[in-house]
Amino acid sequence: MEKEVKQSMTILVIDDDDRVRTLLRDILLFERHQVIEASDGESGMRYLEKGGLVDIVLTDLGMPLKNGWEVAKWIKKELPQIPVVLITGWGTNLDEEKVKESGIDMIIGKPFQVNEILETVHLFMKVH
Repeated sequence: MEKEVKQSMTILVIDDDDRVRTLLRDILLFERHQVIEASDGESGMRYLEKGGLVDIVLTDLGMPLKNGWEVAKWIKKELPQIPVVLITGWGTNLDEEKVKESGIDMIIGKPFQVNEILETVHLFMKVH
């Protein structure tokens, strides 16, 4: 029996760059997803810690307070069912061991294309 594809998701977007966060929010809202925004890793983690429910997390790598590695590692320890997508200007030139150890499900390089974001979200809509 096939899993039902969700029509929309609640997505936590964590990025310290207001322009990137706003762009991601607008892309996702256009597709009728609910978007929760956090300007740093610590506030994103705090939202989840307080019981905030999300289907997927899109997080930047380089941020103040808690970086994307720390965010992903914490989510995978505390809420392992939530997929974590790392969006980074470092591209795919990341330490594979660190990626594996942090539990990141997918990496999208900056600058990203709108279709990369949408395809990634749609992929996780089918998996969920």
